[in-house]
Amino acid sequence: MTELAVFPDPYQGTRPPNRRRGGLADDVVLYVREQILTGALKPGTKIDQEALAAALDVSRSPIREALVILGQEGLLDLIPRRGAVVADLTPEDIVDHYELFGVVAGRAGAIAASTLDEDEIEQLRAIHDRFVDGTDDDLSALNWAFHRIINRTAPRRTRWLLRLLERSVPADYYEFTDGWNAQAVGHHAAILEAIVDRDADEARRRMEHHLHESGVAAVAHLERQGFWED
Repeated sequence: MTELAVFPDPYQGTRPPNRRRGGLADDVVLYVREQILTGALKPGTKIDQEALAAALDVSRSPIREALVILGQEGLLDLIPRRGAVVADLTPEDIVDHYELFGVVAGRAGAIAASTLDEDEIEQLRAIHDRFVDGTDDDLSALNWAFHRIINRTAPRRTRWLLRLLERSVPADYYEFTDGWNAQAVGHHAAILEAIVDRDADEARRRMEHHLHESGVAAVAHLERQGFWED
């Protein structure tokens, strides 16, 4: 079992504009989840709670609460008298998570194709044009803005679930996944085209494909990080 001795500086480059700090346990959940899903913490790594408390300047109570939440998510195994270790996630686990996200996001895409007005479509197109232009430094913020216009057309409970799923994937996707921005440009263009055409079924399908490919890219990144190496 790998021991975790030191955590990187907390929150360094980990939050897109919609991720405001919540409760202390929520902050710990976000931090550890991103450490796992970006490959910094590998399967079998034991979570050093003292190092985590020092890195995030929190007490042990929110850490224990956060570890329980991450255990319920399947990212950690909680072992009596031994603590928490990173679960033995498989590539299929990672892709499945993104595909689940895609099912809900696809529903929002279908609704957007039927309900967005012309002004909102122009906003979507303007954000996409900035993405294509490539001069913005914060691609994650543009990605968030693009999806926000689509997601806010969904019913209240669907929006809640989308926010929950959005927080469960790495925030700085465009910074840690090589070449993903080029793929995302094509995906977003296809989604936008379906919405402009008012083709709800195609918008759903293209959004689901976008999230599936996000999962594939995440697996490729983790493989490059040696996530599954012994």
